[in-house]
Amino acid sequence: MTLLARLFLLVLLAVLPALGIQAYSVFQFRAERAEEVAAQAERLLHLVEGEQARIVDGARLMVTSIAESATLRSGDYAQCQAHLIRLSQRAPEYRNLSVLDRDGTLLCSATPDRASAASGLANAQRPYVRRALEEGRFVVGEWTTPGPAAEPGTAMLPFAVPFRDEAGTVIGVVTLGLDLPWLATNFAARPLPENASLLVTDRNGTILVKLPNGIAQRGERVPRPYLDLLNENRGGVTTLPGMDGVARVLAYSPSRQGTRDLFISVGLDHTAVAGTIDRATRQGLLMTLTGLLVAILAAWIGGTLFIRRPVEALIRATQGWSAGNSSARAGLVDRKSEIGQLGRAFDAMAETLEARERALRGSEEHLRAVLDALPTFVGVLSPDGDVLQVNQTAVQASGLPVEQIVGHPFHEACRRAFAGPAGDRLRTAVERAAHGDSARFDAPVRIAGDRAAIMEMRVTPMRGPDGNITHLIVSGIDITERKSTEEALRVANERFRTALRNSGVVVFNQDCALRYTWMHNPALGFTAEHVVGKTDAEVFEDAADAEALTAIKRRALETGEGVREEVRIRRAGQDHFYDMTIDPLRGPDGALAGITCAAVDVTGRKQAEADLRRAREAAEHAAAGKSKFLAVASHDLRQPVQSLYLFAAALGDRLQGHPSLPLLDNMRQALDTLKGLLDGLLDMSRLESGKIAANPVEVRLGQVLGRLVAEYAPRAAQKGLELRAVPTRAWVRTDPSHLERILRNLIENALRYTRQGRILIGCRRSGPDRLRVEVWDSGVGIPADRLEDIFEEFTQIQGSGDRGLGLGLAIVKRLSKLLDHRVRVRSKEGIGSVFSVEMPRVVVERPRAAAPPPAMDLFRQAANDCATKGMVLVIDDEAIILLGLKAMLEGWGYSVLTARSGDQALERLRADGRRPQIVLADYQLQQGRTGPEALAAVQGLVGKDVPGIILTGDTAPERLDEARRNGFSILHKPVFPNDLRKMMANAGAA
Repeated sequence: MTLLARLFLLVLLAVLPALGIQAYSVFQFRAERAEEVAAQAERLLHLVEGEQARIVDGARLMVTSIAESATLRSGDYAQCQAHLIRLSQRAPEYRNLSVLDRDGTLLCSATPDRASAASGLANAQRPYVRRALEEGRFVVGEWTTPGPAAEPGTAMLPFAVPFRDEAGTVIGVVTLGLDLPWLATNFAARPLPENASLLVTDRNGTILVKLPNGIAQRGERVPRPYLDLLNENRGGVTTLPGMDGVARVLAYSPSRQGTRDLFISVGLDHTAVAGTIDRATRQGLLMTLTGLLVAILAAWIGGTLFIRRPVEALIRATQGWSAGNSSARAGLVDRKSEIGQLGRAFDAMAETLEARERALRGSEEHLRAVLDALPTFVGVLSPDGDVLQVNQTAVQASGLPVEQIVGHPFHEACRRAFAGPAGDRLRTAVERAAHGDSARFDAPVRIAGDRAAIMEMRVTPMRGPDGNITHLIVSGIDITERKSTEEALRVANERFRTALRNSGVVVFNQDCALRYTWMHNPALGFTAEHVVGKTDAEVFEDAADAEALTAIKRRALETGEGVREEVRIRRAGQDHFYDMTIDPLRGPDGALAGITCAAVDVTGRKQAEADLRRAREAAEHAAAGKSKFLAVASHDLRQPVQSLYLFAAALGDRLQGHPSLPLLDNMRQALDTLKGLLDGLLDMSRLESGKIAANPVEVRLGQVLGRLVAEYAPRAAQKGLELRAVPTRAWVRTDPSHLERILRNLIENALRYTRQGRILIGCRRSGPDRLRVEVWDSGVGIPADRLEDIFEEFTQIQGSGDRGLGLGLAIVKRLSKLLDHRVRVRSKEGIGSVFSVEMPRVVVERPRAAAPPPAMDLFRQAANDCATKGMVLVIDDEAIILLGLKAMLEGWGYSVLTARSGDQALERLRADGRRPQIVLADYQLQQGRTGPEALAAVQGLVGKDVPGIILTGDTAPERLDEARRNGFSILHKPVFPNDLRKMMANAGAA
């Protein structure tokens, strides 16, 4: 697209909104006027429908009064006829006022002379008579005449209603005809708007009234479009050509709506009502077009003066370059405008390109020398197959001068070398490469000197920056020697395939009748002489073994395919197992001549598998016992530590301001160390037992890092360190509880070995779908020769007075292996260390809920202590724990009610009469009962809204899932008093 065209396009885009608004206004006006015309047509239709309904109601009243008259019901047809004559004289618009019985026989009529002319059968066959008798109601008939010889202008619209005898049985019909000329005159007396039309038809589409032009005298029917409207279920407004050929806006009422069995339409001349609209539309569009032309003219003049002429100078310089004139320059005088700057940049680029072209020619000459020195035949073709370039090796092999190769079709240049099918294959490969498909094949050729050779040919398409194919690269390598070697190797492999593959095993042949013909290395005490010439049924003592072997071998003969199966052979009362391979044996003509079998004794392996299965079952049993022991040990080992925490908390409340309080702080630090050692040992045991499983979900990493920083920031501040996490919005797929444990151990490790400086936690991408979380510290660092050792159990480095068991990083290693997260470390002594955990990164398209954090971290918020405390129910089967919790809670100002089981708790609650504010329960109680069961029983007594906290030493994820399902909180032993206090405050026990 030219710049001038782009300028025109810009002008168009500028005026398009105005054009759109103007066009919208014009067409909106047209739509509103069209709606007004449609509404006017509907109003006229309603007026006509009302008048027609009045006329039909008059006819209904007339025939109904006759049907209900006493003379007719009593059968006095003479009086009935006189009555009909009187009615006919009073209502001249009604004609053929008659009474017929069910057979069509005339009983009485206002015009007996004319009515008697019609036969009873003819009367009974009239459609409106049949409908009245069948439907038992008043019906409107179809356009009709009094008889075949009726005079013009005597058409009428008949009506009929059934009449009944005293018993209520329909015995005939009363009919009358509405004079259609009278109906047309009646509608004509009510003036319609100028250019309006009125059409009334019967249910079959026969015209009854047509204004202007009066009525139809000979049963004229409406055109097909009107018939479609007649049969619709609902009326409406449409535009159709009128009966006079004039297009009209037509409001219509079908025969199923409005006046039943009659179609009524009112039309307004579409051309007349649309004339004003069209004139206004033409004026608006003309003004809009004029403005557009003025804007385009201004754009053309300005574009020619200020854009096109400078651009033409640039184009001429560019065309000069295209023609090979590298000295062409734009030479624009104006250097201040953007186009002038473009011209100056073009001239500078031309200078640079000219220098590069000289360098490129030197590079091409060098490349040409390299190609000529290659032993491979190389040619460059156009997509049409013409040779553009060819190296010297290919020229020498072809035996043709280069002038007969370059510029000629490739298949002509290779016609002598590639004869027969090889030439066809080469042409096909070139054609496929021209469409983007690479090709590789081997072909026999004749090269210079009439030497036969086998060439490995490759045809590769080369694409330009736009993706289109620009060149085809054809290369060939002489592989004659390699093919000879491959053929010799194939023959050798064919000869020794069976022997080499089955060396050291039982090998034998059987013919098509499955009789042994040869055996090597026989087993089970057999000899070749003993089995040759016999079948399996004659060799083996167990008939079932023989049948199974015969069936397997027969399958190989029938399918012609190799078979491999393990078989059992019983010999001398012992079972032997063999891995048997059976291959079809073919003769020189390719026909099956028998089978070749190789059997490997796997009896020892089968025995080893049985031993391994028994050992695995024993190991699984031992692992289950170990898991049960760990659960009990986790509970029992944490109980005394828990009691020490509780008594220390209670003692701390009583020693506020006492000189011995620092000793209590030392005891707490020792307890924290003991808890860490205990957690590490138990977690390591659970990991080794394989009872910890991973449940990966999509996790928002920023929330995990935020919780960890909030938890460890106070400890870092106590040591004078800065702990910070770089904010991130990344999502990863991992197990949130296991990932948090890994990061906890890394942060605690950094706190332990960092004396001053800071600890930084952040994340960065390590690939398109991977993310790496890194923990940086400015600690003592790790010796280079210890970087692998630190992940082993009970391994520590010097540099920290706070030393544990050396299990933290070992747990990190096992959890990362469980999660398939890669853990790395790099460190410099005296500078610091960086630990990184790599995990899958996920991309979320919309905000989603983060994975719920472990239950023990849901309540790490400040406690909301108040002056007034409530009653706390404590359930634990250990008396020392009850005493410790009671002393600590009473020190916090609570009233404490204790129980050693759920049943005892219910008894004491009934006796006490108070409602607990919160329930604290140990998970494992006496006699196999659990804390959640006791908590559920208490809530059943005092109400479901009483919160509960379960204290447990079991850190298995199943406990956390159970807590979430049942709606209670959970704390792992040993419980820190501050954690318990915060959780109670968040649960509402202030």
